[in-house]
Amino acid sequence: MPPEIVDLLAGLTPASAVCLAVALFSGSLVPFFLLLDADFTALWQWLRAGAGTAFAVPRDALLDAVALFLLLTTTPKGAMA
Repeated sequence: MPPEIVDLLAGLTPASAVCLAVALFSGSLVPFFLLLDADFTALWQWLRAGAGTAFAVPRDALLDAVALFLLLTTTPKGAMA
């Protein structure tokens, strides 16, 4: 293997190495999907549902943290005082 490629791969961070591996693997599947005449609408629906679930958990945790912050930092007024 040429030394330039070895130096390039040695300098990768773990996140960029994973991205490179995913990109190479997905690039190798393109001819396979073209031969299959795959229906990508089901894939997009699955990805959209997964993304909705992935963003719902941190959003709910953030809303809970904001509600707790408001409860701890405000003083009661009126009949509750």
